[in-house]
Amino acid sequence: MCHFTRGIGSRGFSVLLALATPALAQDKTPVVIELVLALDSSASVDAREFDLQNEGIALAFRDPEVLRAVDNLRPYGAAIAVVQWGGPGETQVVLPFTHIESTRDAKAFGFRVSLVRRWMRASSTSIATGISDAHGLIESNAFDGQRKVIDVSGDGPDNSGDDLEGARKRALASGITVNGLSIEAEETGLHDYYRAHVIIGADSFVEPAAGFEDFARAMKEKLLRELRPLGS
Repeated sequence: MCHFTRGIGSRGFSVLLALATPALAQDKTPVVIELVLALDSSASVDAREFDLQNEGIALAFRDPEVLRAVDNLRPYGAAIAVVQWGGPGETQVVLPFTHIESTRDAKAFGFRVSLVRRWMRASSTSIATGISDAHGLIESNAFDGQRKVIDVSGDGPDNSGDDLEGARKRALASGITVNGLSIEAEETGLHDYYRAHVIIGADSFVEPAAGFEDFARAMKEKLLRELRPLGS
């Protein structure tokens, strides 16, 4: 896998691509960002709340500002996947990595998200599992991003007893940034928890949502910060 220096301009990025070995160039498709949207499917999230997460992503990928952000990623675009996470061994990839190169691709991706159904209602909230499984998905896909990001969306702290700190540090060691979307529904101080125990990496951040009804706005704002062009 090729790794690119943060902040390099489009011209420099092209030069680095040209220097890559033919085998690597054939095996991996270069993109500006590899992004995993990891959605909480634990027991604390009821059916309506889960639907609001899905609808929020679908709406974000129809938003004119997000579509402009996608268009600004030309010619490389983004590779985006969606997973549902809960307890250990329960992560489901509901949309595999998809190459989004145009506004048309983004709208199609949003439509596919709108059709996604819930695969599980997990008994525990294992943010560690969500990060670890998303990490594996990034390492094994067919794309090579200048930036690699995992987005964890959830409405509560990790209660599984798994090694959350270890999962974060392993992601960081692989050049992956973990961002968070804290859904401030019942848990107070969740934004602070995500900031201290979930996010990690250069430019990592938490975008809080004031309940599930605010998820679409928070998702849009988060994507606008992440889908930025090369060199920005």
